Amino acid sequence: MRQCAAVGVFGLLAILLCAHSSSAQSTWSNKARINVDFGVQPSSSTFSGTTNNPVYLETATLTTNYIVPSGQFFDGGVIVRVSGGFGVGVAASGFTRRDPASISGTIPHPLLPNHPRPISGTSSPLEHDEIVGYIDAAYVFTADRLDLAVSAGPAFFTVNQDLVSNVTFTEVPPYNTVSYTGSVVARAGATGLGFNAGIDIGIKLSKYVGIGAILRYSKASLTFPLENSTGGVRTDVGGTHAGGGLRLYF
Repeated sequence: MRQCAAVGVFGLLAILLCAHSSSAQSTWSNKARINVDFGVQPSSSTFSGTTNNPVYLETATLTTNYIVPSGQFFDGGVIVRVSGGFGVGVAASGFTRRDPASISGTIPHPLLPNHPRPISGTSSPLEHDEIVGYIDAAYVFTADRLDLAVSAGPAFFTVNQDLVSNVTFTEVPPYNTVSYTGSVVARAGATGLGFNAGIDIGIKLSKYVGIGAILRYSKASLTFPLENSTGGVRTDVGGTHAGGGLRLYF
């Protein structure tokens, strides 16, 4: 719902700017505009990973369900004018969360072959870090003190994720049940190419300084390596960023 609200707010601002520009539109005359923003990534994502670890000459199968909920982000970038309203932009954003994951699976019996015992538990908070670089083609509309930058291009993701590789457990005779005591966590990293598109609205408070708001969407699919996991752990990264901050004009 917060994502829809953000889209609605930016859509309304864009309509107002376009309506005003019909009577007061001017050519973008700045050499560059810089944005520095903080805000929220309202969308959340879930993914899962399965490991098959050798235990008692058999295989323990464990599935971990991860969640990356909404959280805060930072974003900064610059658009350099090339000709008229056209420009080239570079930007970067960062997003971090720490959240537990649910674990379930089976552990082989130490005495009875083919008699797996169920196990379940919750991990400690797992860290998820995203750093994204953007290279965009952009066009800047201006009307008096207002400007609207529309941009799109490739997004370069560098993501680090804590993954559950195994669990620790206790068992007592006759070993028919097993109790979860903790998780074994491995740090995994992945990089990949995705895409992004966004709009950025600015209001000049003076010739060189202003405030503004940004709405950006980015996405990529990455696979994290994980020991004893067939094919690793695959997930989509990125999402919607909605925020605001400082604008500088040169």
